Amino acid sequence: MFKFDVFNTGVFELVCLFISLSIVSWYLYYIHCFNYWKKKQVPTHPPQFPAGNILKPVLGRENLFISVENYYKEFKRKGYKHAGLYFLNGPVYLPIDPEIVKSILTTDFDHFIDRGVFVDEQNFPLSAHLFSIKGSKWRSLRTKLSPTFSSGKLKTMYEIFMKMTQNFIETLEPKAGRKEDINIKYIAANFTADIIFSTAFGLEGNTLQYPDSKLGNLAKNLFNPSTWIVIKSLALEGLQNPGSILRAFISNKSIEEFFVDLVKKTVKHRDENKVVRKDFLSLLLEIRDREGLSFNEIVAQCFLFFLAGFETSSQTISYTIHSLAYNQDVQDKLRKEIVDNLGSDFTKYTYDDVLKLPYLDKVFNETLRLYPVLGFLNRICVKPYKVPGTDVVLDVGTPVLISTLGLQRDPEYFPNPFKFDPERFSEDNSQVPFTFMPFGEGPRFCIGMRYGKLQTKLGIASLVSQFRFKPSPETPEFIEFDKFSKSLAMSPVKGITVKIEKL
Repeated sequence: MFKFDVFNTGVFELVCLFISLSIVSWYLYYIHCFNYWKKKQVPTHPPQFPAGNILKPVLGRENLFISVENYYKEFKRKGYKHAGLYFLNGPVYLPIDPEIVKSILTTDFDHFIDRGVFVDEQNFPLSAHLFSIKGSKWRSLRTKLSPTFSSGKLKTMYEIFMKMTQNFIETLEPKAGRKEDINIKYIAANFTADIIFSTAFGLEGNTLQYPDSKLGNLAKNLFNPSTWIVIKSLALEGLQNPGSILRAFISNKSIEEFFVDLVKKTVKHRDENKVVRKDFLSLLLEIRDREGLSFNEIVAQCFLFFLAGFETSSQTISYTIHSLAYNQDVQDKLRKEIVDNLGSDFTKYTYDDVLKLPYLDKVFNETLRLYPVLGFLNRICVKPYKVPGTDVVLDVGTPVLISTLGLQRDPEYFPNPFKFDPERFSEDNSQVPFTFMPFGEGPRFCIGMRYGKLQTKLGIASLVSQFRFKPSPETPEFIEFDKFSKSLAMSPVKGITVKIEKL
């Protein structure tokens, strides 16, 4: 009995020793990693074990986009042109100077051709889309897809846009004048979801009328993966490159099966019945027949189309309406431009009408300046790169974050940055290049920019021509972002609520 206890005690001590040595080794490894930027003589912020410089986001105390913006402000205040951060133990490069940003995105693009976003064509077919794929594959696919987003192609779809806009207005009309406020974010999300279901898949989503339908719930759940899926994805991919968070949105097998099955059935029906529809899927099938496009590539592009066009446009519409509610003078000026030029019957607005309004364009840009859809742009170094004007050489595999929030809210470039002022974008005010990048810059700028502008501007113009919006006490003037956001876009904590009156 005595020997048995001694044996157990010895095993216990060995286990404790092993655990202690493992923790110490892990800690020392991190300390070694935390010297990376010091060795390269790049300014950094003291990292904290084990989260590096992202302890607050990891603990859910601060939105990651806001954390990166705050680091931008800190280094800019100290006069640095660039800096280095640590996401866990992984180094991340943070350019501050717009000239360095320009070099990364355009001048020396070949060194940063990839976004560093998760892609696994074999195991996750939905990941093989234009936003994620790399190198020569990206160049080839970009060349094939670019014509599908031309003005001419979008004009052929305009009838779909207008039909969904009518549904949008009709959904809001019964709510106008009621005592309760409306959450414009959720309704706008159903509006953009219906457009994308129709233009990408040829489906009547009807999520405006039936927000709790199967398609409506799919749209909501796609941008709200479970916390477990997010944690699992981060554990598998690591946090060194924030672009890997995209894995969380394609790790749900039920969503993958839904999109694959939907596209498979639709393609089969169109091929067998020679159906040609004025939508995105038909354009992809044309490319397939003319230049070659695999089924997985078609599915992935449809998925990206939904992923990129749904949440981004709906949030921009919501932020715009919110800002107009708190700035009645801007709202009145915008409404006057719309009604004087296009009339009050929004059903008669044409494609060219909506895109030619100068003040609407200013309002649109100011919204994206203050509330960019993505709080930072990410790239990854694919070839050793000497940062211009320095002796610093970035190693292959180093992630790069460009803080759009930091640049677009920098008082040096946009005085009084938290004031909503569309006149910043008048012809008399010129912006410093690479300080306003709502759709990115360089060869990898957003290919769907025209599409996004069309559905967003059409939605805003139609809303403002029919309703007056006033602020709701439920949503403060300056919107707070979700601290533990599982969205790829900058999500508000509780949606965006406004009061609405019919004109």
